[in-house]
This record gives sequence, C-alpha cells and structure tokens, in this order.
Amino acid sequence: MLSPETHARGVYPPLDALSSLSRLMRKGAGPGRTRDDHLDVAAQLLASLARARQVRDLADLVGQAALSPTDRRYLDFEEAFLRDFADQRSDASRSLDASLERGWRALLTLPRGQLSMLPTGLLDAHGAKDAPDSEASR
Repeated sequence: MLSPETHARGVYPPLDALSSLSRLMRKGAGPGRTRDDHLDVAAQLLASLARARQVRDLADLVGQAALSPTDRRYLDFEEAFLRDFADQRSDASRSLDASLERGWRALLTLPRGQLSMLPTGLLDAHGAKDAPDSEASR
C-alpha cells in the first residue's frame, strides 16, 4: 500500500509498512531460510512502528512537549525507520543482511524495555541499552 504521508516525507518507495503486511513471509523466513533473527526483528519493527504512529497522533493533539521521554524516542524510531530502513532508491541494491542491520539500528533508538518481542540474547548481542533512570520511571 502506498502512503501519501510517507511520500510527503520524501521516502521512496512511499509504502505504508503497517498496511503492507506479507502473508507469505512466515513460510519463507526464519531459521534455515534467512537469518535466525529475521522474524523477530520484523515483528518488533512492525509493533514499534504501530506504537510510533499512536504516539505521533497523540503528539498532534497535545504537542511533543507533553510526551514522555519514551514517547519521544518512538518518534525518533519512526524517523530512523523511514530514513534508514524503508527509504531505498530504485537504483540502490541492499542485501537482506544489510536490511536487517538497518532494522536493528532503528530499533536500538528505543529503550531495551520497549523491545519485548526480541529475545534477551539478541538484545545483548546488538547492544540494546536500558532507558536512563529518569526515563525508566515514567
């Protein structure tokens, strides 16, 4: 599904990732087919993107200043997702491994406690950080 909002932000291709879910991915991804973390990362990216959209809607109503630090990190995540993960020009080639690493970079903009769909071992291996004390208490 194409997204006018994504297009307006200058992302190409201007896809709406939440409306473009693949029903076939589970059959062709995962251990023995793609990287072991593929399905976990994909699920966490989509869950985090859904939360980021909720936060963006809230920010539109109350303003960013009223958001919690964690909510603001979701806005940072959404920007990283669009700019570093989703944006890929038609003349650019990117491997699955490179895409998954870009997905990890976007996810790591969030506090570790927000990455509940990823196994602890994967979080440790990718250097996921806890939220600062002032942020974790909110």
